[in-house]
Amino acid sequence: MTFDPDNPFRVDRRTTIKWLAATMAAAYTGCSSDEKYLGDEIPPARRLLGVAAQPANIPYGTDPDRMIPVVPWSRTMTDAQLRATAALCDLVLPEDDRSPSANAVGVPDFIDEWVSAPYAQQQEDRELILDGLERLEQQSRQRFDVSFAFASVQQKTELVDSIAGGPEPDQAEFFKRFRYLTVGAFYTTEAGARDIGYIGNVPIAGEYPGPSDEAMAHLAGVLQQLGLPLPANPASA
Repeated sequence: MTFDPDNPFRVDRRTTIKWLAATMAAAYTGCSSDEKYLGDEIPPARRLLGVAAQPANIPYGTDPDRMIPVVPWSRTMTDAQLRATAALCDLVLPEDDRSPSANAVGVPDFIDEWVSAPYAQQQEDRELILDGLERLEQQSRQRFDVSFAFASVQQKTELVDSIAGGPEPDQAEFFKRFRYLTVGAFYTTEAGARDIGYIGNVPIAGEYPGPSDEAMAHLAGVLQQLGLPLPANPASA
């Protein structure tokens, strides 16, 4: 699926909240530093991607209704921010012969959900990501006279290479965090699971055949390292 900046793929709130919950615990370990580098503040009036709406300070609370889930906050990114997000997502994880691109499975909506959520980690990431996208947009227009979403793959790659390993720590940290969230969200999807060969809980028709020879060999090796005996009938254990 080729990236279309005019028509980014969208997914529903229930799906992005499921991804958010699955990514949340792991994402807390993705922050490499307690220090934040955000550079000079970008005045709202000069933001080329527009100004995202303020997030609602309404968390789920301690007892959400799991039967009829309602997300108490709104997504806040502008359409221009979403287009830039989709373009960068597809640069991080483009379509290949095994799986679709990050945008094709709705990762930009997950990023929007993430930066709009009213929790401490998400709000810290919000400033980093929105400012990073804005600076990327400014540099794209200055260097190539085109919006980042509509730049060529070569131009996008050149811009990202310059910030990922560049001298400005705020931009390098932005891309590192953006990439972490993009990859985390993608591999939470069914397409991402297939890409790494994860089967998951697959129903088996008929009688259970027992573990495979490969699984048994792995189990035997682990138990040997632990100094434990192999069960007589591990299939029934």
